[in-house]
Amino acid sequence: MKNCNKCGQFLPHARIHLGYKNCTRCSEVEPYSAHVVYPHKTGGYVQPVDKSTKEHLDRLDRRAPSRGRVTKGGSSSWDRWLKQYMEPKKEKKRVAQRTDRIPGQIVRATRSNLSIKTEALDIYVRDGYDKALSYLNQLFQSDEITLLQKSNVSNYLTDLQVMNRKERKFVLEIAREETKQRVQDANWCNT
Repeated sequence: MKNCNKCGQFLPHARIHLGYKNCTRCSEVEPYSAHVVYPHKTGGYVQPVDKSTKEHLDRLDRRAPSRGRVTKGGSSSWDRWLKQYMEPKKEKKRVAQRTDRIPGQIVRATRSNLSIKTEALDIYVRDGYDKALSYLNQLFQSDEITLLQKSNVSNYLTDLQVMNRKERKFVLEIAREETKQRVQDANWCNT
């Protein structure tokens, strides 16, 4: 056990191990300060530096604790927010309600899922993926199909587009056969 060279008090083992001969009260070595570094939004870490370097880094760092600094415009963001909050609010324009629909009444699409899918597949085979999707968007915007119908058919077309050529050819053949069968079944039921 060693004692401090200046005051004679007991010196902790950790200070002896680090090579110090004086206690913390008698030491002339400046204690470290810490500067927090933010390489990105949430992952800060602490960097030990001496006191003068810390002051310099805090002055440069935009995320350092504020010490009465103001923005370049002369006012802080808090002042700008408060000014905007205190101003009277402008009244928003009211959107006219659609009169062609009765509230509480469900408006059904006039098109069946089968006919939409068949037409979209025909356009997909003839003109390609982009044209088929724009056709679906056009139907949706003109209120001929619902959002659910549009989503189902566009998901189907997207699945087709992602497949390789062999898989796509096989799936399209099956789809054509199913469509023919459904049309025949629908015609039989209507007679």
